[in-house]
Amino acid sequence: MVPSADPAAGPPVRVTDDLVELLTVTQRRVARGVAAVLAEAGATLDGYRLLRSLVGAGGRAMGELVTALHPPAPTLTRLVHAAVDAALAYRLPDPEDGRKVVVHLSEGGRDRLSRLEALVSAHESALAAALGADRIAALVRALGDLAPVEE
Repeated sequence: MVPSADPAAGPPVRVTDDLVELLTVTQRRVARGVAAVLAEAGATLDGYRLLRSLVGAGGRAMGELVTALHPPAPTLTRLVHAAVDAALAYRLPDPEDGRKVVVHLSEGGRDRLSRLEALVSAHESALAAALGADRIAALVRALGDLAPVEE
């Protein structure tokens, strides 16, 4: 387990060694840490994940973004609107189906994502230092086996 961010809180109390519970608690703890780092740069974890999902020349349709990010549809719409309003992304009609919209990462979005990636990478490096490179590599392999590949 990663140590608690608040030393005054004492050591974390593990309720169970159940896999689902451990994964849930760990995901929430890691997400809170990354969200705090991103908040210092005026970004959110969901906004960062959206920018990451838009990397690539062809952009992504809203349905693809829902599949990749798993947010409720209204949340995704709000995230895309915010990215477009901030000039981090732009929308174009789908060239194959004019009824659909494809969201693309703008140059400003690429620059912003690059800065955010550096912050997240530093946070991940701190986690790796706390747990050790071998344990992190094993964890990444195991989680990669559990996580479905998004197409």
